[in-house]
Amino acid sequence: MNVHEELLNKVSQWVWEYFQNNNCTDCIFHDCNHTKETVEAGREIATGMQVSADELETVVLACWFHDLGLFHSRENHEVKSAEIAEDFLKKHAVNKEKIREVKKCILATKNPQKPVTLLEKIICDADMSHLGKGNYFKKNALLRQEFELSRRKLYSEVEWWALNKDFFQEHNYFTTYTLKQYNVQKMQNLTTINNLLKRSEEKAKALTTLEIT
Repeated sequence: MNVHEELLNKVSQWVWEYFQNNNCTDCIFHDCNHTKETVEAGREIATGMQVSADELETVVLACWFHDLGLFHSRENHEVKSAEIAEDFLKKHAVNKEKIREVKKCILATKNPQKPVTLLEKIICDADMSHLGKGNYFKKNALLRQEFELSRRKLYSEVEWWALNKDFFQEHNYFTTYTLKQYNVQKMQNLTTINNLLKRSEEKAKALTTLEIT
């Protein structure tokens, strides 16, 4: 086992235990599975972009820590996530430059995403990789539950699919690899969202007409 693998194994175990030992009652979508899937996507995209082993490690470290701040606050949770990562990495004698790069990657995931470096672009794409997957609508149902719990708001079908449509249209993948591998499915998902929104609007209009008559 090389140094990179040893550190990443320690991080994965620590983050898993962090999820088990801390409470975030409204983290329905942003759970350990999302973190694990972001790590996997980060590895895939970083490999596809042919980054160095050291850069790959930076991306994966950032992916593991990127949402832990949600256990403390939803507002600017990326800042807390970066602080948690820094504290852990310092205790494991990781050099200052590596820690700085990991923190930059975590902070870049804040919406609206505005990554600058390649590594920042990779983690941003990994974090949003679910938009371009076939299981998007399964994930979408979890996200809706989380939004309704955390925002204390029940969304109508029209409100929810309009929100999804706006997000999809404003979002862009940043790396050439993700654009090639994920964007086709993302566009298919957007088409489905548009259809769901249209049907929801028609249903709402029909109900309004019935109430009037």
